[in-house]
Amino acid sequence: MKKLFAISVLSICTGICHAQVEIPLSFTSEEDNKVVKETDSGKYYKATGGDERTIFLSEDMQYRLYDKDNNVLTEGAVSNDGDKFLREGKWTEFYTNGNIKSTGHYYKDNPVGIWIKYYPGNKLRQMCSYALIENGSTHYCMSGSYEEYFENGHMKTSGLYKAVFDDRAKDTIYIQDPETGKQVRKIVNNSRPHPEKFGTWEYYNESGELIKKDEL
Repeated sequence: MKKLFAISVLSICTGICHAQVEIPLSFTSEEDNKVVKETDSGKYYKATGGDERTIFLSEDMQYRLYDKDNNVLTEGAVSNDGDKFLREGKWTEFYTNGNIKSTGHYYKDNPVGIWIKYYPGNKLRQMCSYALIENGSTHYCMSGSYEEYFENGHMKTSGLYKAVFDDRAKDTIYIQDPETGKQVRKIVNNSRPHPEKFGTWEYYNESGELIKKDEL
């Protein structure tokens, strides 16, 4: 198998609907990390961080994370991008009872499309969507419909999000002056989208009764 590189966990643009899946695979090479066993389809590694979890990585770039009792916690596919791996396609997180915890898709380590979360008893907990946003550069942000449910199945919250850019966001960088060769300071736009509520938002109690309605 080729040299393996670190996978970092992406920070999504919102803390409301998490479309991120844990990947404790911060080793740098097969020489630096312990191979638990090897099969015809791939290798098993000890997870980093001193815990008892195990990681499987196949020859065709399929990834799975197991706990100490051999329950699958996370699975999906990765692709290479220079010195790191990127999450691709469908990724799924599981509870230890085997039920799905969250599921959705990635494109080059960015969440896209619909993401769904479930309660341990397999009932729908949350649903949101992520969109590709072009604004001179490519960004991914939660945008579109949002739904949240109580564990008894009744709707808790529903509404819409839109991606909004803050043009006041600036970064200071240093570049080399082509004439003098000196480092000079330059202020650049670092505007990134963040989700903002709009349209009609409805809020319910656990009995399914509408308790609040906002028009934004």
